Amino acid sequence: MALARKIRRNQTGLTLIELVIVVSLMGLMVAITVPSVSNITGFNLKAAASQVAGTIRYTYDLAARKNSTFRIVFDLDEQAYWVESASDKFLLKGEKTDVRDGELEADEEEEEDLRSRRFVSRSFIEGGEMWHPKSRTTFSSFAGQLTKKMKLPNEVIFQDIWVAHQSDRVTVGQAYLYCFPTGMTEQAVIHMGDEDEDIYTLQVEGLLGSVKIDSHYVEGPEE
Repeated sequence: MALARKIRRNQTGLTLIELVIVVSLMGLMVAITVPSVSNITGFNLKAAASQVAGTIRYTYDLAARKNSTFRIVFDLDEQAYWVESASDKFLLKGEKTDVRDGELEADEEEEEDLRSRRFVSRSFIEGGEMWHPKSRTTFSSFAGQLTKKMKLPNEVIFQDIWVAHQSDRVTVGQAYLYCFPTGMTEQAVIHMGDEDEDIYTLQVEGLLGSVKIDSHYVEGPEE
C-alpha cells in the first residue's frame, strides 16, 4: 500500500513537471511567432513606403509607354493615393504653386489647368488650331490594378509632401506628382510616419524617376 502511494506521488510530480514544461514551451512559441504591436506597425510603415515608391516608378514608366502625362494624387486627409491621366498634352510652367498653412492655396487641378499650355508645333500653328478655343487639360483616374486608389494602413500616414512645383511642403489636402512622356518626373520628398513616431523618407529623382527610401527623416530642398 505504501509503495502504491509512493508511485502515485511520483507520477503526480512527473505530470506537474511536464505541465510546467509544456506551458513554458507554449509561451516561448507565442513569443516567437506573434510579433509585438510595435514590430507590426514598423513592418506596415516599411511595406507602405515600398508600395508608394513602386507606384511612383510604375507611373513614371507608364507616362513614357503611353506617351501621355500622368500624375499621382496624394490625399493627406484620406491618407490615400491614386494615379490619374491627362486628357491632353500638358506642361507645367516655371512659377511655383503657393502653399499656405500646409495646403495648396488654390484648388490644384483648377490652378494647373489655368497655368498649363500645349506643346506648340509648326503644323499646330499653320493649321489654325492655335486660334481655336482650347479646352483646359483635365485629369481623370486611370484604370489599372497598380493605379487604383490605395489607402494607407490605419497607423501609417503621409506626414508631409514636397514636390518641385510647390513653394512649400503640403501637410493637408492634396499634393500632386507629375510624370511626363518625355521620360521625366518632378523632384519630390515624401515623409511617411506611424503611431510609434517612426519616419520613412522617399526621395524622388526627377530625371530618372528612381525613388530612394531612407528609414529616417531626410530634409527636403525647401527646408
